[in-house]
Amino acid sequence: MKPISMTVLLMFLAGTCALADEQKDREKLIGSWQLQDSAESDAATSWTFSDKGKGLHVTEMEGPSTVSDFDCHVAGTPCEIKVSGKAATLSQWFNGAMLVQMETKGSDVVKRRFSVVSQTDPASDVMEVEIVPITPSGKAKTLHFKRTQASAPGK
Repeated sequence: MKPISMTVLLMFLAGTCALADEQKDREKLIGSWQLQDSAESDAATSWTFSDKGKGLHVTEMEGPSTVSDFDCHVAGTPCEIKVSGKAATLSQWFNGAMLVQMETKGSDVVKRRFSVVSQTDPASDVMEVEIVPITPSGKAKTLHFKRTQASAPGK
């Protein structure tokens, strides 16, 4: 019986370490991000993520205009939000260290996947945002953002 209980203990410890690493990777998203290449988009787009316990506060800006500003859980439950002043529904969740958002505005559905590519200097991190039009279907694109503000100390 001892080998079985030791195996269970080792599996538990390995799982706990993996969850801790995943949480640390998720925290890299917290902060403000500015579009790197203005040729990738018409406007200077930026995203800001703040930790709200079981959810995130998310702000999307295009230049000086706020596109969306909302709090939403990361459990995949739908949130009612406004995008450019129009009603929309958003669900978001983490797939490993990647934040996935599914946004429905009228009959249009878009999936976004946010991931941080870490560098040796956290100020040099790059956030990749893959935008996948679901309905109507379309060509996916990936945008790259540079960190403009890190999370608060201790986060």
